[in-house]
Amino acid sequence: MDFISQTVQLGSGRSLHLLRSDGEPAAAPAALLIHGALATAHDWLSGPADVLAQGGPVAVVDRPGHGSSRRPRFASAPRDQAAQIRDGARALGLEAPILVGHSFGALVALAWAEQWPDEVGGLLLLSPIAFPEVRPLEHAWLAPRSAPIVGPMFAEAGRWTGDAPMLRLAQRLMFAPDRPPPRWLASYPYRQILDPRQMVEEGEDAASLFPPTGQALVDFRRITAEVTILAGEADLVADPSRHARRLHAVLPGSRLVTFPGAGHMIHHAATAAVGAELDRLRAGCMAQRSGLGVAFCRGKVGSRARVESDEALKLPANASAGAIFRKST
Repeated sequence: MDFISQTVQLGSGRSLHLLRSDGEPAAAPAALLIHGALATAHDWLSGPADVLAQGGPVAVVDRPGHGSSRRPRFASAPRDQAAQIRDGARALGLEAPILVGHSFGALVALAWAEQWPDEVGGLLLLSPIAFPEVRPLEHAWLAPRSAPIVGPMFAEAGRWTGDAPMLRLAQRLMFAPDRPPPRWLASYPYRQILDPRQMVEEGEDAASLFPPTGQALVDFRRITAEVTILAGEADLVADPSRHARRLHAVLPGSRLVTFPGAGHMIHHAATAAVGAELDRLRAGCMAQRSGLGVAFCRGKVGSRARVESDEALKLPANASAGAIFRKST
């Protein structure tokens, strides 16, 4: 699958870089893919984006402050990032996409849906970080770089000391209990990620999750889009009991799918399942468009169901999560 690179300048030190799939069927709603921490659009382009683009158009974004997207200092709050992505997406003609967010990217997607509930075609949240919390690794390693004046000094020092081995440790934790895929590692943008400027912005992201700041709080009552949550039960980065399951509990009508044995990088471990859930959201969105004749689609929010059932899903050979997943709708 070919992807077309586009960058829009938004003013005040802000820009948005995204890559759009080429040759897609125009009738299907677009999906906007938002990556998590210590990543860029590369995380999606190293495999999952090709699969997700088979059912309709996708746009893969460099989150503000990451990759080729620029943001000012201290504009790291999930709401700020959501606003910048929305501004850039609208400038490039992406209206009311289905938001597919992984990890911290899921929190940014939630912040978009909270602020502009009528501009979301659906939410597909993968291994979400959805609530503020103390995160020992990120807050000890990255958050000090967010400090005024001395933060960039810490980041510059980290380039020559411990950042590279800490990044390798983080990669192992992200993919555990599996190993990072060779294609992902071979194309990983080490120089970009370890750049002191980006490490400052990683630090600001991490600091925004610290509970006293209040920056990671989302008013879930304002979210009206259809929400699907996917999580690996062996996730060492975003504990499903503290994030995915808790988010499912506070979002009436949301759908939760969990994968025994899978870790944080669920879009790599169970790519086909992610694609199937995205296609389900696309189908519902298209049905609403057809029935309502509107330019965007909103998921209907029904009553929260308590019934849980186990079903089997045949995953492809590259999926290590196993064949069993659990749904709660």
